[in-house]
Amino acid sequence: MPRGKRTVFAMFCTESGNRLGTLRFHKQDKQGKGWKEHAEGIKKYCPRCMKHMVVKLKEEKHSK
Repeated sequence: MPRGKRTVFAMFCTESGNRLGTLRFHKQDKQGKGWKEHAEGIKKYCPRCMKHMVVKLKEEKHSK
């Protein structure tokens, strides 16, 4: 039974543009925080840059 729609976001390295993974967020949670507030400052390891980089999120698709 679905509990609410979530949106899939792709994570990209800000320096090289390499795709680093995906995240799924609700548009807004119960406390009223949006996905941008949750995604602020997320860092992932980029194998091309060989260091942890701040990621940029792009909306990929809507889940069913």
